[in-house]
Amino acid sequence: MNGFQSKNAALAINGDLVKEGLASLRMNRHKDGFILVSVLLLCVMLVSSATAYAWFARIQIKTVFQNKSALQARGIAHLITLEVMKGLKLDTNNFDSFQEPWFKPMLIPLKDYGIANVALRPLDNKIPLQHIFLPDGTTLRNELKDIWDKMWLELGERSSLPVIVLDFIDEDTVPRLTGRDGPDNLNRNLYDISELLAIKEMTPEILYGAPPKLGLTDYCTMWSDAKININTIEPHVLLLFRNMTQHLVDEIIKSRAEKEITSFEDLRRIPSFPAGTIPAWMNLIGFTSSYYNLRIELMDENWNSSRYFDIVLLKSDGSILRWEEM
Repeated sequence: MNGFQSKNAALAINGDLVKEGLASLRMNRHKDGFILVSVLLLCVMLVSSATAYAWFARIQIKTVFQNKSALQARGIAHLITLEVMKGLKLDTNNFDSFQEPWFKPMLIPLKDYGIANVALRPLDNKIPLQHIFLPDGTTLRNELKDIWDKMWLELGERSSLPVIVLDFIDEDTVPRLTGRDGPDNLNRNLYDISELLAIKEMTPEILYGAPPKLGLTDYCTMWSDAKININTIEPHVLLLFRNMTQHLVDEIIKSRAEKEITSFEDLRRIPSFPAGTIPAWMNLIGFTSSYYNLRIELMDENWNSSRYFDIVLLKSDGSILRWEEM
């Protein structure tokens, strides 16, 4: 091999080496790029995981504090309820009226919490759905017959729904005239007035009303004894009574606002009150309440509402019949 050929061979070898070096360099660059991308992706994943964990931790911490706050508020409301029930036991007079001082709203300062706005009101103020039948569980009480029929007329119902409702909750399985009975009927006292929606003819508008129109719940209640307290009765319910006029209803409402009504003698003293009405009211009207509504609103020191409780109490045994919180 001459010198020229040797030189060409050397150049070829060097060229191959350069190509291999460049290829190796390109491979290293690709490898380094892949590693860099992998590291960046890993960093992004770590940051995302850390962010997600931070949010999860914040949510969990917030949930813990909310649960703690809810438990604390519930405990305060329960203590207030127990004290109210003790107070009701001490009330032994022969009337329950909005004019009594313990039925006025009260503000109670709470250490390390804020303020409790407490309002207690006597109920027994509407037609008692739990006591509309005689002891046989089927016969509508005589003193409620006219009131029952007039109420449905006020609700705009001229169908057979009033009779269907009676068949739905009475204890027998024999349908009344124009009524309906069968396996779909409860044939027992209601646990909640919303159970009436199981009647196909009953609608939420009839049951709850659609302002300005009143509904069945504006006239009837689950929270009443057999007698309706004249000191708390709703004016539109009183207007259903026989011989009642708007003027006479206004007179009774005005009289009880000035001084509680404690007997039928107090009713007789009301101007224009028809004395002949008294015998018909004997089994229907009372002056005390058995059921009470307790509302507790818990607020922080800045008067911001945090929790609200709506409670129904039965005075006779100090039991809590309903407990709702928001």
